[in-house]
Amino acid sequence: MMGFCRTHLLLSFNSTQLMFSSTIVGNIAFMETVTHEGREFLAIKMYVKDQYDGTCSIKFNNSNGLLTAYTNGTLKVGHQLILTQYDVRINSIRTHYTKDDQLVALKYPEVALTGVRAVIGASPLPKAQEQAKPVPTLEEVPF
Repeated sequence: MMGFCRTHLLLSFNSTQLMFSSTIVGNIAFMETVTHEGREFLAIKMYVKDQYDGTCSIKFNNSNGLLTAYTNGTLKVGHQLILTQYDVRINSIRTHYTKDDQLVALKYPEVALTGVRAVIGASPLPKAQEQAKPVPTLEEVPF
């Protein structure tokens, strides 16, 4: 019964594309260039925190400015992205996967979007340099 409900909800959801107008701010967790049917695009996964400190992952593709920034080495994992558009479409929402015929909850729910316009925000902070530890000596210290 649970499988039927889950499939039914997924089918009815996919046949009715949801649209919303919003601004989403998050940080890039993963990027890769992908070629599909002769077209190259950048597949991006980013994490977003909500007002209650819950986290979800947002997945979308881009074949314009972000792809160029990625190939130029300007766009890196950890960069902040600001997603805006008046007609963003939610393609799917995934909260579970099947493993050994059991439903397992994802650590972070995934939302796949299309129609996204992304603006590059703040760059990631540089990694801190480790400070050299003082080397102990056996020299006598004067008082």
